[in-house]
Amino acid sequence: MTPNLLWLPYGFNLFILVPVVWSMFMGSGVAGVFDGKVAESEGLRLLVGSLWFAIAVASLAGFFAPRFFLPVLMVQVIYKAGWLLVFVVPRARSQGWEAVPHGITIVFIGIVVTYPFFIAKAL
Repeated sequence: MTPNLLWLPYGFNLFILVPVVWSMFMGSGVAGVFDGKVAESEGLRLLVGSLWFAIAVASLAGFFAPRFFLPVLMVQVIYKAGWLLVFVVPRARSQGWEAVPHGITIVFIGIVVTYPFFIAKAL
């Protein structure tokens, strides 16, 4: 298997998502992932946990078929940018940055800024 530039985002996804998915299904759930700044609910925990589990599985598959799973990276950029624009920015403006879950926000910003580079290089 020849090293591929897309292995970096797929690997980063797995590095981040394995403990996060574990937390969503077996650990602290939404409270841990969102720094206690998003209300816990079973439906939200299962929805978000399932989405991130699917992204983790697709990222693992991306090591074997990097270009085929490229749309997974594209979807991540779109939905994470949407969450930043629709949730984080308005909440930070109205309640201050302390009302925003910092860890996930930083990870999402990193993905939104860097993954387009990997996507463009692969196209």
